[in-house]
Amino acid sequence: MMEKNRTIKLIENVKNMIHKNIIKGVKGAVALVAMALSFVVCLGGSVDNAEAAQRVDRHFVDSLDGTGYYVDVKTINVQDNAVTADVYMVKSLYNTMYCYGVVYNLAEQSYQYTYTKIYQYDTRKLTSYSEVPSMVYGYSNAALGNNMIMEEVLRFCQEYHPDNMNTKNNTDVGEWLE
Repeated sequence: MMEKNRTIKLIENVKNMIHKNIIKGVKGAVALVAMALSFVVCLGGSVDNAEAAQRVDRHFVDSLDGTGYYVDVKTINVQDNAVTADVYMVKSLYNTMYCYGVVYNLAEQSYQYTYTKIYQYDTRKLTSYSEVPSMVYGYSNAALGNNMIMEEVLRFCQEYHPDNMNTKNNTDVGEWLE
């Protein structure tokens, strides 16, 4: 009988110890999640603050199927075999504006998005940010399903000169993005 009581007591002690460890583990997991969420909120705030310090000088290039295509002319960089720029796609029907860091490879007649920012269009509030590069797209052959409008964006970047001739396309000089 004593042996049975001792076994029962041992089982209860083990059960209590397991419950305490589970509770500690859950508390630790909750604390870890809270820290991670705090980090994400702080990071999001710093992205917004860094973005708020950036003025854009966006010029209209073209439109297609309800999407307007713009280039921030302050970001255009033309080199021998590459062109980079921030390209904005505005879908006003969805109250959304996309900003893509675009790198054109002239030798390959291709382009790739290096990062993506998504804004609520009416407030210019940053809602999403990603530094995951896209796949590589071609821009020179519409028959293969390539985006011919991106060829127009490239042409605009290559021909842009900051003089009075380009002011007619200037839509958002000095606009602050939140």
